[in-house]
Amino acid sequence: MMRVTDVHKAIDGKPILRGVSFTIEPGKIIGLVGRNGEGKTTLLRTLVGVYDPDQGSVSYDSKDIHTHTHAACKQDVVFVPDAPTALEMYTIRECAAWYGMIYPKFDLFFFTSAMERFKLPMHKRVRTLSKGMKMLFSTALGLATKAGLILFDEPTNGVDAVAKKQLLSLIVDSLHENNSIVISSHMLSELDRIADSVVLLRDGRTDDIWELELLREQMKKLQVVFNGDKSPMWLHREDVFVLQQVGRVYTVILESNEAMAELQEMKPLLVDELPLTLEDWFIGKAGGNDDEA
Repeated sequence: MMRVTDVHKAIDGKPILRGVSFTIEPGKIIGLVGRNGEGKTTLLRTLVGVYDPDQGSVSYDSKDIHTHTHAACKQDVVFVPDAPTALEMYTIRECAAWYGMIYPKFDLFFFTSAMERFKLPMHKRVRTLSKGMKMLFSTALGLATKAGLILFDEPTNGVDAVAKKQLLSLIVDSLHENNSIVISSHMLSELDRIADSVVLLRDGRTDDIWELELLREQMKKLQVVFNGDKSPMWLHREDVFVLQQVGRVYTVILESNEAMAELQEMKPLLVDELPLTLEDWFIGKAGGNDDEA
């Protein structure tokens, strides 16, 4: 388990992280979202020990990532960046051999099987691969470490639909009760399908943490048409988010039963419940969309 406690980090004197706290439990896929510039990549690099926090702490299995010198601690936390730039000059086979020396649990059979499945020859140099093939390669390489915690930064960014499906399937199939996966992604629809919970960064802080199953149980997305031309004050409640207005038709998210009860008392012309997605909730909370997550 990883515990992130009040992490602050500045880069070149500019504050990026201003108080991030959350816990990563075993057997879970955690989505990390936030608008551009909120510090998602900085946070991932801090979690894996590339950056030291200016304040706060990151512990993995009760050991501080940044002060614990035992190699096993850092060998069990792996970061997969959005491009395998450091590996460009090597062949796929050379990368596997290198990782096998660094990570004692590296599963060469898993990795070579994935390369066969994706039709990536082991003698190919990483720089010759397409963007999608590079991400399939680096994702398989990271997962083959069999680390307890694997952090992915935008794994599907720029990847075509076929490669994206293969990549996400590989990630989900690699999850078990003793490991955890964190995915920072702009693609909210993908996290909606595979994540157990989502951490929202806003202004460099942990703005909210959502258990997606509970989110769908507790929140409602409605399409509402009111009587008359004047918009009611109900729309300005703190527990009501207006996603869209087209004429007299409002698409809203309700956070509470009280908001629903008041709406029913108003007897609107139409109330239609719609499926709630992670993208809807992100727009309501962060004022963004899936291209800005």
